[in-house]
Amino acid sequence: MVKQKTGNTRIYVVFFSSGFQGECRIYLIYHPDMKVMKNQEILEKLKDKCEDVEFVGEVELVKPEEAILNIKEQKEDLDGLLVFGPPPDELISVGLPVVAVYPLWGRWMPPFDAYEENKVVTSCLPVIGDRDPYVYSLRVEDIARKVKLIDAIARMKELKVLVVTDLPLLGYFEPMGLQIERSREEYERIYLDGLEETFGTELVPVPQEELFEKMNETEDEEARKVAEKWINEAITIRGTNEAEVLKSAKLYLAMKELMDEHSCGAITTEGYGWPGFEKGFLPSQGLPSSQFCTDGIVATSETLIDSLITQQLGLYVTGRPSFNGDYIIDPLNNIAIIGHCEGSFSPYGDGRRVHYVIRNLPLMEENTGGACVQINYPIGETVTVAKVSIYEKKISVFTGKTVCGEELFPYWDDILCRTKVAIKTDAKALFENVDWRTFGNHRVAFYGDCRQEFKDLAKLIGFEVVEKDKIRH
Repeated sequence: MVKQKTGNTRIYVVFFSSGFQGECRIYLIYHPDMKVMKNQEILEKLKDKCEDVEFVGEVELVKPEEAILNIKEQKEDLDGLLVFGPPPDELISVGLPVVAVYPLWGRWMPPFDAYEENKVVTSCLPVIGDRDPYVYSLRVEDIARKVKLIDAIARMKELKVLVVTDLPLLGYFEPMGLQIERSREEYERIYLDGLEETFGTELVPVPQEELFEKMNETEDEEARKVAEKWINEAITIRGTNEAEVLKSAKLYLAMKELMDEHSCGAITTEGYGWPGFEKGFLPSQGLPSSQFCTDGIVATSETLIDSLITQQLGLYVTGRPSFNGDYIIDPLNNIAIIGHCEGSFSPYGDGRRVHYVIRNLPLMEENTGGACVQINYPIGETVTVAKVSIYEKKISVFTGKTVCGEELFPYWDDILCRTKVAIKTDAKALFENVDWRTFGNHRVAFYGDCRQEFKDLAKLIGFEVVEKDKIRH
């Protein structure tokens, strides 16, 4: 598939201090064997951990006014800033995302702070190593993690998303009616302006008919190889048959070919027969989307652009595919439920796979409509649930632990969506904080605790973060 990033992310590095502050000079007289980290050594450690990032700027000390002038001149070619020392207001106002590092023992702390309401995340690195080397390594890792967030944002700039719809770009399912304040046209205009301003991601629309015709042109032999692979890797087939799996395999190959033709790195399609079109019916994209997501390519059903953006950001940040689905809260059982008919077979992003059953869509008669999947996702593990709202410039996030749905409701796998995740969390807080108007009715689950990554990401792009599992007073 198309690799979207054509060049390294460029981050301008600024050092406003070096070594110990003057009041610490006696330390080296008493302890001449202690190593003081040089700016170049610090930068080399970060380069080792951020291979896709090009660090530009100077490791030598620079005056703030000189750094600001250089950055303004190069702004169009920069993706972010790494500043050792307190970033001046004029530098922050340039508008690039900033990782600001306090050089502990290198200067007094004021005016270094949390930089609320600014696109700045912070870290702390002493000019000498901690007594425990592991602690110092964690500090370097924290800076690198935040630099990689800027890299994720930069990669979104070059992402092209194929949107298969006959409607305006945002498609049929979201925004829901209650999300539209005045008109659909105004909502879409504000949304697309916000997407361009925040990420620069390009949406490439194609009509459903184009995908339909491409699917019909696909050779049976090639599609049969894909279908056989899916069937052989599944636990079993239930409610559908090989002919229906073959239909979805043809759709998968057609989606793949269209993405290549339009140089796109992600795809979203209208969902499961809605809305229809004159010439025919597209089979379930449950299996195609699952294969794409397993291969590290975001493929979101139902033209859910906010979900796709959330999934793509999370993939860049964590290296893990995600599970997007409809969102339900059950306060009494203290669980949140996310369900859809597709998802990655490799939720950890490291090759470990989970079991799945090939099934018919729940709204379809058996042996019709193509094939989707019931993925048996792991239980007893921490997940992070997030959702980006481009329109409202917010990010929702909460964490919980997956539990067994069958222990809560009989025949769990046959209720609504084929694939479901039940998440034990503070569901009462979720219910009190639920905001359908801002975030719609879908959420995205990532295996692992990446709450802080999404909080930092929100700050770097100037979005408000809403922690849904915390009661607001």
